[in-house]
Amino acid sequence: MRNLEELKQIAVGVHKLFGQYCEVVIHDFSDLEHSIIHIEGNVTGRSVGGAATNLLLACVRNNDTAQDLYNYQTELHNGRKMRSCTMFLRDEFGKTYGAFCINFDITAFTGFHTFLDNFLLSEESPDVSETFSDDMQGTIHTILMETIGEMEVEQPLLSREEKIHLIARLDEKGIFQVKKSVPILAEELGLSRSTVYNYLSEAREERTTNISNNRIAHE
Repeated sequence: MRNLEELKQIAVGVHKLFGQYCEVVIHDFSDLEHSIIHIEGNVTGRSVGGAATNLLLACVRNNDTAQDLYNYQTELHNGRKMRSCTMFLRDEFGKTYGAFCINFDITAFTGFHTFLDNFLLSEESPDVSETFSDDMQGTIHTILMETIGEMEVEQPLLSREEKIHLIARLDEKGIFQVKKSVPILAEELGLSRSTVYNYLSEAREERTTNISNNRIAHE
């Protein structure tokens, strides 16, 4: 990764400044399943070699990395609250190759709303959510459950069309950038791997058709 030593130096400085409540993570997008290449601090319980979060997967999948994400609030599985920043790393041609992330545990400060009101304010990012885990299977499971919840359907009762729609939404969230995603989803949904691949192919074909039809309609 470009300028890795400089980034590590900055990570050390940020962590030293904010102490035990701060965690700084450097991601390399060339391997999203093991994207964490450096970490300072221990707020989310992750380590070097850990996986990209669901937020990063979606941003990479949708090429939505032009704008960095500042001061959004996230929550760990144990209920602890954090403020986070994600700054995408770009090469000289503007291509995104990684991310420099800062997570700050604000749980201990939430009782002091009046005194720390300005510090705790988050920029409005209602659609931002992030799952922190070293285990890609856990991340995929979380994304799957969240997506099924968004569809307001019951997993065991999903029709074929609903499963294709589910696969399409998961594709938009970047799940299929990970090699292990198909066997994990097959197991979670009780499908064969070939069926998952078929559904994915149908979903992408339908998406391409819809995009083409929309372009024609606006010409």
